[in-house]
Amino acid sequence: MNPLPQRAATMALALLLPIAGLAACSGGTADSATAVTGTDDACTLDRDVIEAGKIDFEFTNNGKDVSELYVLKDNGDVVGEVENVTTGTSRTLTVDLVAGDYEVNCKPGMKGKGISADFTVTGDGGTAQAKPERTVTFDAVDFTYEDLDLSSIKSGQTIRFEMTNSGTEPHEFEVLDSTGEPIGEVGATEPGDTGGATMTFGAPGKYTYQCILIDPKTGKKHSMLGMTGTFPVAPA
Repeated sequence: MNPLPQRAATMALALLLPIAGLAACSGGTADSATAVTGTDDACTLDRDVIEAGKIDFEFTNNGKDVSELYVLKDNGDVVGEVENVTTGTSRTLTVDLVAGDYEVNCKPGMKGKGISADFTVTGDGGTAQAKPERTVTFDAVDFTYEDLDLSSIKSGQTIRFEMTNSGTEPHEFEVLDSTGEPIGEVGATEPGDTGGATMTFGAPGKYTYQCILIDPKTGKKHSMLGMTGTFPVAPA
């Protein structure tokens, strides 16, 4: 028996298997999708009424600079975000939304207040976030978080964070789990303003908080100037 045809068939199957795996992973589990286009001066949704549930926001950056997309509740809380979307590329942000009023916010250059567009979610779908068990209030001051109490947090708890910016630059408060994945964020908050976010903590472990906005004087991330740290999340 000539081994060459069999070897060729085996190699062809090996090449096809990774492709099949990628195709299986790309299907997604969203209930619907909507397109968001960002430019230098606009953030445009293809529709302003969306059915409740898991929604894919397919963000295309047509601006001249790198950009990011936020989905926010009407109170300003960040529901989700995608960062570092370069010019001419697209990223998908999937979020689970219940009925209510929301907005998308595109941030050309990943700085400033960004450009917003409102939309409404209708229907009975989606999963509402658990009500917070307690509220943690603190100040952001160049370049520290003051009165930030992250003690006694346990796996499964839902906590609301409210940050007042008492500094001279915009600040944010992002929390990453023990694998480095973000679980929530108080978005960029201007001096004198207060921002909030509600976060549910999953597996126990060492979590990280940070502000990665850029200081215009030094060109460094605020985390490099002191606005970062870690804290434990204990088993339930």
